[in-house]
Amino acid sequence: MIGYRLFATSAALAASVCLAAPAAADAVTDFYRGKQVSLIVPSGVGGGYDLYTRFLARFYGKFVPGQPTMVVRNMPGAGGITAANHLFSIAAPDGLNLGIFQNTITLNQLANTQAVKFDVRKFSWIGNMSIASTICALSGNARDAKPQDLFSREIIIGATSGSPVIIPTILNSIGGTKFKIVAGYQSTSNVQVAMEAGEVSGLCGWSWDGARVNGRDMFARGVAKPAIDIAIQPQPELQTMGVPFLMDLIPAGDNKEALKVILSTQVYNRPFAGPPGVPQDRLAALRSAFKATLDDAEVKAEAEKMGLDIAYLAPEKIVELIALALDAPKHIQAKAVEELGKAGF
Repeated sequence: MIGYRLFATSAALAASVCLAAPAAADAVTDFYRGKQVSLIVPSGVGGGYDLYTRFLARFYGKFVPGQPTMVVRNMPGAGGITAANHLFSIAAPDGLNLGIFQNTITLNQLANTQAVKFDVRKFSWIGNMSIASTICALSGNARDAKPQDLFSREIIIGATSGSPVIIPTILNSIGGTKFKIVAGYQSTSNVQVAMEAGEVSGLCGWSWDGARVNGRDMFARGVAKPAIDIAIQPQPELQTMGVPFLMDLIPAGDNKEALKVILSTQVYNRPFAGPPGVPQDRLAALRSAFKATLDDAEVKAEAEKMGLDIAYLAPEKIVELIALALDAPKHIQAKAVEELGKAGF
């Protein structure tokens, strides 16, 4: 009799578990059916973050249970901080409000930027669409420079605002490169024209996901070539091309560790998250659907056609990389913040 009762209890428990999973899935499906999910972009229409978000919006909804409609909302301001603040404390944590984040928000928090009203560790991270590297592309008489030449020879490069001036400034300061930076160009396209004309001999801090499209013709004609991969892990396409990896060229020490903190955010280049506190069943569904979207053959083919560099990164990895910066030794954090400040971040 006791054995029978144990068997009956175990059978009932197993049945309840089996019933619970479909019930939870049905609850998520019922919640999302007929709803709209807002995808918030921290910049204006037409930029890279907007492009990637609108691309995701075309496909993501069909992989989410209940197939909700995806609606893109642009919320520019303060270099992405405005949108991050909104998602952290204003947007409802119901699974209907998600956003793409500028990867610099971790550095904003690290530097105690006054406008920051969020904690990146507490967002409900969904996943990342693209793992970035920036490059230095060299042209003219610097085109065939060897990696060690960057540390011993002055090379004139053109720069816009943002990464194309911040990255080479930091590399000069803590990496030991000898770039002579000519700032004031309106866009990387203008710097490319200057490279063609021989006014400058390169462009540094150029995001590879843009360079591989916008610089394709220059690279194909041999006018310029990628000279260095600037990241904390080699970019697979650049690695296949034989482009030297920055971290192989920098000696161990505090400077290298500070550089890793600064560059760590590039790995989660197009990350998506919701507010803190999204219900776990909906969050799990959103994460699963995000990965399924980026793994889909049709999505991959369309991304390739558009020249988008799609590479999935799990939310757990995003959290690890955030910790690399925010849990680094205090003197390394201070060094990173000091160098970012000197570079105009």
